[in-house]
Amino acid sequence: MSKNFFIQTYGCQANIRDSEIISQKLFDLGFKQVKDYKRADVIILNSCSVRQKSEDKIYGWGAKFSGSRSVSYPKKEKQIVIVTGCLVGSAKGGRKRYPISYVKDKILWADYLLAPKEEEKIPEILVKEGLIERKALGNISKGIPRKQYRDNKDKLDLSGVTPLSDSSWSYVNISTGCDNFCSYCVVPYARGEEISRPMQDILDEVKHLAINGKPNVMLVAQNVNSWGLDRKSKFKLRTGSKHKIPFAKLLRKVNEIKGIYKVSFMSANPFDFTEDLIDTLTLPKVDKYLHMAVQSGDNEILKKMNRRHTVEEFYKLVEKIKKTVPEMRLGTDIIVGFCGETEAQFENTVKLFKNIKFEVAFISIYSPRKGTTAERFMKDDVPLKEKKRRHARLTKIWKDSLK
Repeated sequence: MSKNFFIQTYGCQANIRDSEIISQKLFDLGFKQVKDYKRADVIILNSCSVRQKSEDKIYGWGAKFSGSRSVSYPKKEKQIVIVTGCLVGSAKGGRKRYPISYVKDKILWADYLLAPKEEEKIPEILVKEGLIERKALGNISKGIPRKQYRDNKDKLDLSGVTPLSDSSWSYVNISTGCDNFCSYCVVPYARGEEISRPMQDILDEVKHLAINGKPNVMLVAQNVNSWGLDRKSKFKLRTGSKHKIPFAKLLRKVNEIKGIYKVSFMSANPFDFTEDLIDTLTLPKVDKYLHMAVQSGDNEILKKMNRRHTVEEFYKLVEKIKKTVPEMRLGTDIIVGFCGETEAQFENTVKLFKNIKFEVAFISIYSPRKGTTAERFMKDDVPLKEKKRRHARLTKIWKDSLK
């Protein structure tokens, strides 16, 4: 009898791609995906930790399990709950924001806690729990032979690779982790040191997608600009510098792949967006939408955030991009109510939104993340009511700019 799995994904494209990889392994092992967690033999919750609300969504599952696993319906003989993603990653590895006991105490209903790089343990867990036999592990895909890219004869079925989304984009991870340590951000702790995938592996995966009729590819990393760079080199880069960077070379290679129609990337930071990268925006397959997180329109706040760009550099970068590709549409991320943000500093962000049209804007209210630099060394002194007012005002200004 086939087994069922349920997977719920929170957070960014990196988490979506991780869930796709987990799902593919389960498909290989003969599992079927179900939309009702009560029918699942394996429940996987892929967590986000970027804001408190993101973590609360995971904690909220406790109410479901306290009933569903005892009262609402008869508990399956073997029903395993696995929590993975950034909430767990923040408590494991060499960059802990808090001890693993902090997470365990909040989600006692979870059977296993896996950091983002530990999802490969899931098949062995299923063997241990008696849900599959060990011999079934031989069915797990070990990667796609390069010969299949060269001759295009053996076209594999990728119908099960992206079960989570009806998006026309296929996500390809080019690196994991982050070394930027923005003062408010959990990612360097949750996902660890930045590690770039080899170029050939990335190109092979993109070619495989093209062969199987997946023409729109999004290259995903916490900071795509620093892909392929060593730690010393990437911190020397500045906005608009003339350095030739590996990521620009990768984009050019992907642009040449037959069968690929559109290429996008997420996320790009302003502080290391070089002229070489600006030039790649003219490539015919590169999407004419660019997302860059500016986070604030005030230099003092940007410094507190440990962002490596100034407002003036951001304006200049946008000017260069628009001059190179006039039709380029822009998106950004903004945090309002960061530690010590005055009304005048907030008004500088308002000014930014009035001067630059953002087609997409993710405007967030600052919430301290346990263990980050901001939470440990800065005072969260903007009242929540004021944060909400600023959020509402900036949101209105942004929406009005789209009319």
